[in-house]
Amino acid sequence: MPVVSLTQLTNDVQSCAGRLTEQVGFIPQATDRPANAADLLFYISNTSMPVAAFLRQHGLFADYEGLHYDLAQFRDTRELAKKVISERQANNLDGVCRAFDLSSDDDTDNDGGYILTILAALELMYGPKK
Repeated sequence: MPVVSLTQLTNDVQSCAGRLTEQVGFIPQATDRPANAADLLFYISNTSMPVAAFLRQHGLFADYEGLHYDLAQFRDTRELAKKVISERQANNLDGVCRAFDLSSDDDTDNDGGYILTILAALELMYGPKK
C-alpha cells in the first residue's frame, strides 16, 4: 500500500490544485495560502469513528508517515460513501447509517460526499495515467 509523506502530498496538491478544483470539486480550507496536505486530509478527518475504522481497514488513513491509500480498495469505499448519501437522501436511517452511527445531514457530507472527494482527488493524483 502506498504512503505519501505530507510534504510530498502538499507538493502534489499544489501542482494539481487547478485540476483538483475543476475536476473533483476540491475546495482548499483557506484562501490566504496555497493549498496543502491538510486541505486534502480535511476530507477524511471529519468522518465518524466507525467510518474512520472502515477507511483504515480499507487502507485510507493518515498517520506520522503520511497518507496511506490503497487504490484497489477504493471501489468498496466508494460504495459505502454512495450508500450513506442515498440512504440519507431517502431518509432511511436503518441500513448503513445505523451500522455506522450516522444520523444527521452533516454525516451525509462528512461520511459520504467528502469521502467521494478524497477518492477522486487521490485517483487524479496517483491513479493510472490515461
